[in-house]
Amino acid sequence: MVITEIKQALNGVYEITPDSGSAFFLRKEYLSSQEDAVLLECGAVVEGEAEVSLMEASLVFSVEKAAMSYLARCEHCRAGLKLKLLKKKLPARCIDAALDFLEAEGYLDDERFAGAWLRNRSIDHNEGRVRVVSELLSRGVSLACANKAADEFFSENDEVQICRRALNKLLKTGREGDKITASLLRSGFSMNVIKASRSEENYG
Repeated sequence: MVITEIKQALNGVYEITPDSGSAFFLRKEYLSSQEDAVLLECGAVVEGEAEVSLMEASLVFSVEKAAMSYLARCEHCRAGLKLKLLKKKLPARCIDAALDFLEAEGYLDDERFAGAWLRNRSIDHNEGRVRVVSELLSRGVSLACANKAADEFFSENDEVQICRRALNKLLKTGREGDKITASLLRSGFSMNVIKASRSEENYG
């Protein structure tokens, strides 16, 4: 393959036109070695492993574009985004390379995702710390990120007050006693929080 034209597009992306076939795009960061980067010039003859490296870099860039289409709609955690990309039958090695780049550039951030997810979740759900941490873990967020998001959320939102709202809803359904306690426990509230929400000082 001979590169007949090369031009830099937006944000470090290169458009490569070969002597045969269609033009393709890539980033230098996706090349297998820095030595391959010197091939990115007009007239360069690219053969063997170097050609494979260029084609692989182009594939990684296509994965990056697919990932960004998801991130443009809403925040994603790395595990969840990787799963979506795998369902598109994209190679795992290319997915990992693209997600590494997006993380390094700040487009993909598990901590940011966890915080956004928890804030959105709290609009329609009255849940305690245990439940929200468990939900984040089930989405592929690390325990450290899940705990940090929970720490930040409950530092601004009183868990006892949230539990009281859940309790009020349960009382309206006619439940009482152990059934209410069991339901609140399933919602992720600790016994201490449940007792505080039902105490004469905090509830009445």
